[in-house]
Amino acid sequence: MSQLTPVSQSIVSHLKALCSFDSQNPPRAITADSDIFVYLKDHLPGFEFQMLDAGEGCISLLAKRGNPELLFNFHIDTVPIAPGWNTDPFELIVDDKKVTALGACDIKGASACMLSAASKHKGDVALLFSSDEEHGSSAAIKQFLSTEHGFTKVIVAEPTMAKAVLGHRGIQSAFATFDGISGHASEARAFSDSAIHKAGKWMSTALDWVEQQTHTFDTLQGLPFNIGKIQGGIKGNMIAANCELAFGFRPMPGQDSAAMLEELKQLSPADLTIKGGFMGPTLPAANQDFERAIDNAHSLVGACALPVGPPVSFWTEAALFSQAGLTAVVFGPGDIAQAHTANEWVLIEQLEKVEQHYCQILKSCQILGNK
Repeated sequence: MSQLTPVSQSIVSHLKALCSFDSQNPPRAITADSDIFVYLKDHLPGFEFQMLDAGEGCISLLAKRGNPELLFNFHIDTVPIAPGWNTDPFELIVDDKKVTALGACDIKGASACMLSAASKHKGDVALLFSSDEEHGSSAAIKQFLSTEHGFTKVIVAEPTMAKAVLGHRGIQSAFATFDGISGHASEARAFSDSAIHKAGKWMSTALDWVEQQTHTFDTLQGLPFNIGKIQGGIKGNMIAANCELAFGFRPMPGQDSAAMLEELKQLSPADLTIKGGFMGPTLPAANQDFERAIDNAHSLVGACALPVGPPVSFWTEAALFSQAGLTAVVFGPGDIAQAHTANEWVLIEQLEKVEQHYCQILKSCQILGNK
């Protein structure tokens, strides 16, 4: 650390501590008394704290100073340790340009930047730390959004190369179930009565439909779509009475995944049932006025003097805040290409840049419409 600047030393010191805490998800073995929450509280003097527990290790800590309308959100959990690490994932390795540890990029680095910035400037600020973003259900954020929190704007930390992201794709998983009529495979009706045959015809039609989805949003194009699993039938000489597909797609900002599921259902006869699985809204969320939400996001990043980056394909919990009516943008240090990898790292330059932006926001928080 002796070769680091004073700014870098402050950030790296916090990041070293945060990465030392095992917050892998799963198993999501975390409680309100876990060391990482203790550390956050200890290094946010003058803040008021509120803990919310949605159960099964899905916890959020709201740290608030003053009475701001702008909220910063950070998830403190990480994915499990990926194969291929050649250092201790919980020990921060520092070299001249980068730091390496589990969660350093995704996204404990942003928390370290904010702890450093909040110690230097006394402006009104609210920080929400959640423990289950990598779980997939976002129970902690959903519980928080169900409360009367009073916030109207949020900056969600994810690896965006220190540029504000105003839009990203959503996630829609689903299951398609086809009904057939069982019987001996020698019967001619096997061609039309097999549930697997029906599924095959739907898959072909669905893939043609996907190719026709040519919507664009800035640098995003088309519709990522994947059929990931197919199962059904009993054996080769029996007509399959059932077949189920697991599939998913990533809708574009401004698209409604529920309406798209209905379009997919109409591609096949009535003996098809499509049931939606996990749904992560787009950013902005489909239930918001799209143009107004984008304009509000531009206003927020303008007030914060944040550089704007292109929309991204990966999903973030900013979409849940948007769905709840908040103006939401995504901003943080690091490259998404480093997330969820072995030997995960983030550039020190990126950490310094984000800390500088946090400091600037705290110094000029009055322009953000604080109450």
